[in-house]
Amino acid sequence: MRRAYKAMLRGDRVEWLDGAPDIDGAVQVFVTLSDGAGGSGDAPPDGKSAFESLQALADMGAFDGIDDPVAWQRELRRDRPMPLRDCDVD
Repeated sequence: MRRAYKAMLRGDRVEWLDGAPDIDGAVQVFVTLSDGAGGSGDAPPDGKSAFESLQALADMGAFDGIDDPVAWQRELRRDRPMPLRDCDVD
């Protein structure tokens, strides 16, 4: 399970901002740097970076296998069978 903790990275040290995770020993972590040097990381995403990310995916052909985008999206959103969801209950 992934959990997120707010921290500042200073050189090779992590400074926990909202309390450190309760761990014993070493634990593997993934660090994502937020935009803005020394910022709080609370800045809203801008449309330019989202556009650039989508453009990079398009340039590398990430969407070439999708012939009909509408059908592809409907398939992703299609309801999956769930127990008791389709039962007639009065």
